[in-house]
Amino acid sequence: MAGLVVGLSDSSLLYDTNKISFGLVKAGYLSYVENWRRLRLRGVNVDPNIGSSWVEQGIPGDDQFGFSIVSPVAPIVFLSGRGVVTGLKVNGNTWTYLFAGASASTKYYCFDLMRDDGLPGPYLKTREASNVFTFNSNQIPLNIVSSIVAPDRGPLDRHGRPFTTYLGGRNERISYQSTSRSASVHSLVDINIESGTEYAAFLSWSRSCGIVDPDTIPGAYTTTYGMAEGAFGRSGGISFMFAPPGRTTSQDWPPDGTASIGYHSLPVDRRPSALVIKTGGLPFPFN
Repeated sequence: MAGLVVGLSDSSLLYDTNKISFGLVKAGYLSYVENWRRLRLRGVNVDPNIGSSWVEQGIPGDDQFGFSIVSPVAPIVFLSGRGVVTGLKVNGNTWTYLFAGASASTKYYCFDLMRDDGLPGPYLKTREASNVFTFNSNQIPLNIVSSIVAPDRGPLDRHGRPFTTYLGGRNERISYQSTSRSASVHSLVDINIESGTEYAAFLSWSRSCGIVDPDTIPGAYTTTYGMAEGAFGRSGGISFMFAPPGRTTSQDWPPDGTASIGYHSLPVDRRPSALVIKTGGLPFPFN
């Protein structure tokens, strides 16, 4: 099939009108949406495998940050700054994407299938022989510069649990359980690409696991709760991370002065790849 193929000066592909293309539709900073409380067992003699056995904790849980988009088709969201996808709220034709472990300084870049926007002026628009829309020069095309596989798990402790979710990674204490917040640990690993260049990342699928956190309240409890995986860009590279997603189950165990942070039920038979873009040259904010 005849088509127009455009490359950059480094010979990397910019777009190919023979293929369906994604274009930038919205970019900005995430904003606070709501708080998702965690779940605890309502009694010691209930079956933890039954959903009704779990009730909301009485303290605030995990803040959810997000953004909304109207009438999307197949959106892809790249993050520059921390965030783990936790959910999607749909109200009519408005979709709101939610992220945990994020903040108001996290940037998002949302791409969607290109379509005929009807804007006037010079442009190039292409369709397949079946009349499916493939390219619109009025939109900024998605340009993937790299695909990076998440590292393997970290070394195991005496219980057979990895100390970190990623080899070469680290754990960061975000908060302790208190009257105002739930305990939270982030497990991260940094992948350097090019110094001085800002990147954003998208994880097409992700994993979940549990954390054994002995320092929920120092010297008082050991707590286990859920973690979800994400990937994000930053200046100089990208990072993979696990963080509590919100509405996770949470159980307190007796204190163990010899315990350290460990992770359980972490799938290791396959690892996701993060798609990476450069943010330089992309309009920000953009709507």
